[in-house]
Amino acid sequence: MWLSLYSGSSANDLVVDATLRLLPSAPVVFILLSVCAGLLALIISAQNARQIRAQARSQGADLLALRTRERRLRQTVRDSDDGLVHIEPLHDVDGTIVDFLVTDANTRAAALFRRNAEDVQGLRTSTLASLAPDTELFRSLVESIERGVAYRAELRAHPRFVSTSWLQVRAVPMDTGLAITLADIRDRKREAARLRRASQTDELTGLVNRRGFLELAERQLVDAQRLGHDTVLYYLDCDAFKMINDTHGHATGDRALKEIARCLRSAVRETDIVARMGGDEFTILATDAIGNCADTIRARIYAHLDALNAQGVLPTPVAVSIGHVYAPANGHPSLTVLLEAADRDLLAQKRARRAARAAMTAGNCSTVPPEAPRARRSGTQASSPVQLTGAASAA
Repeated sequence: MWLSLYSGSSANDLVVDATLRLLPSAPVVFILLSVCAGLLALIISAQNARQIRAQARSQGADLLALRTRERRLRQTVRDSDDGLVHIEPLHDVDGTIVDFLVTDANTRAAALFRRNAEDVQGLRTSTLASLAPDTELFRSLVESIERGVAYRAELRAHPRFVSTSWLQVRAVPMDTGLAITLADIRDRKREAARLRRASQTDELTGLVNRRGFLELAERQLVDAQRLGHDTVLYYLDCDAFKMINDTHGHATGDRALKEIARCLRSAVRETDIVARMGGDEFTILATDAIGNCADTIRARIYAHLDALNAQGVLPTPVAVSIGHVYAPANGHPSLTVLLEAADRDLLAQKRARRAARAAMTAGNCSTVPPEAPRARRSGTQASSPVQLTGAASAA
């Protein structure tokens, strides 16, 4: 009964009520019940106090753990290898975002901007990194805030503002702005470029290989067409290369290819592309070909090879056959068409030289004339056995 009464009233109310009811008739019982009620109230109060202390200890432990995690998180953010920045948008009177305010930045982010972390906070991005509203990055950050989507990009950095040449930027929308991660990817880009160069370089000669030539030449042709430049493509191979390998060994054949590659590289301009297409076959792409450029480069190649043979570097003289195609500025065909045309010209010249040798063997002539283009002096476009005009390329 006492417990049921206590569940609906406070301990003091129960004691008073019991006292008033039992005082006239049962003083002894009243005293005993009063003592029991008092003890019960004390017991309940002690239990409540223990529960409160336990809750306080639990809350204190949780608060301590939370503060510990927060401290560790701040330490991780501060010592991160990536730059971490929090920015908030600044609006004009029309509500348009016109700038961003840096509200927080870790040590790495500040170092990327060549500043201290305390100096970065409170700066505008237009001051910190010259981030103007008309730049693509600014528009992307605004879109990230307005649409609530993350943004990620790899951007070339300006050395005037950032201590690296490449940054990976990741922006995540927050309640009041953007949390931005800045990663220095300069070394990664440099390694990727090295691997790309290695994949495009012929290991034996150091020239561009077929894969690299196709990629570089495509870009050169697009630029030449845009700028209105003429183009000359050469296709070459080493005469009697199999005999050099069979007679003097493959090591001598490799040396011959290296020397030929050196001569070709020396005979052209820095802007021209020289490539080894495989075996003893080479190509040269010369854009901005003015006047008798085709004949000039051909003559230089022969001159360098003559000098090589005169030096006696190799146990046997080397010679090359050269086919080329001329494409005027008003009708650049595709790279595939140019390669096929130059290769056809090379084969035609080889057939002509074999026919001349056969005629000499039959006694029709006493000497074998040199390759026809070497004897030309005019330097006119007629010297090109294959000439692609605008109409031809369109066909």
